[in-house]
Amino acid sequence: MEIVRGYATQALTEQPLDVEAVFKALADPIRRSLVQLLQQDQYFCHVDGERVTGICVQDLSEVLKLPQSTVSRHLTILRQAGLVGHQQKGIWHYYFCRTETLRRTAEWLQALASQDGQETNK
Repeated sequence: MEIVRGYATQALTEQPLDVEAVFKALADPIRRSLVQLLQQDQYFCHVDGERVTGICVQDLSEVLKLPQSTVSRHLTILRQAGLVGHQQKGIWHYYFCRTETLRRTAEWLQALASQDGQETNK
């Protein structure tokens, strides 16, 4: 991100960050819990002799003590916001956190917070 005439701009090669979708996704406590769980790199399993990083919906449901349909619905919202990715192995989907989206959101907030002369609370 660079500053042009006082405005923060993204590099043209970066995919646009949908800040509204990210904030809406993170507004829900269940989705925040999912992101925190998926952010832990220790989660992986072996499928057909291949290591797969991520957690399946069934395991997430057990950890959060929620129905699989509820977890799946929340994961869909997180995927649409770019916060979660998944890979499919057979019939199973393994979900992982897209930390790049979190990093870019934090950078956007930092740029917003560091703008001079924009404070209205005095």
